[in-house]
Amino acid sequence: PALWGALLDAVRRPDGLPAGLGARDTLRLEAGLRLCGSDMDEQTTVLEAGLGWIVAWQKADFQGADVLRKQKAGDLTRRLVAFEMRGDRAIARHGYPVVADDRHVGVVTSGTQTPFVKKAIGMAMVPVEMAGVGTRFDIEIRGRAVPAEVVPEPFYKRPGKA
Repeated sequence: PALWGALLDAVRRPDGLPAGLGARDTLRLEAGLRLCGSDMDEQTTVLEAGLGWIVAWQKADFQGADVLRKQKAGDLTRRLVAFEMRGDRAIARHGYPVVADDRHVGVVTSGTQTPFVKKAIGMAMVPVEMAGVGTRFDIEIRGRAVPAEVVPEPFYKRPGKA
């Protein structure tokens, strides 16, 4: 208790409270921020993760330039999307299958119930043809198909922010 109190006193802000990893994960997901190791990894390109804006395309040569330029030109096969659960209180979690036409087509990379938007939301890696806003698919949760829909990112923006 004394150590915890000293830590809180050292970092206390008038508008702040201590928060754990679960809270951090929920907040970053609401903001549409990717988590390395969940939403992207060494087998995920920045274009698949929806982060093409961070690439210095004007540079002639950089690691992975050939692959990224091919993907940008239309060779992208999968894409990370934001989704909301529809019609059920179920929460999609990391690793749950994305199902369309009775077949597994992708995987949930992150999912939670959110405090601000008050919905079950998540991100999933799906075929690029299923990445458009409004696309519907199912998430397999404990053996049953639960509807979800691709939505724009971020899920939540602070009031007054563009």
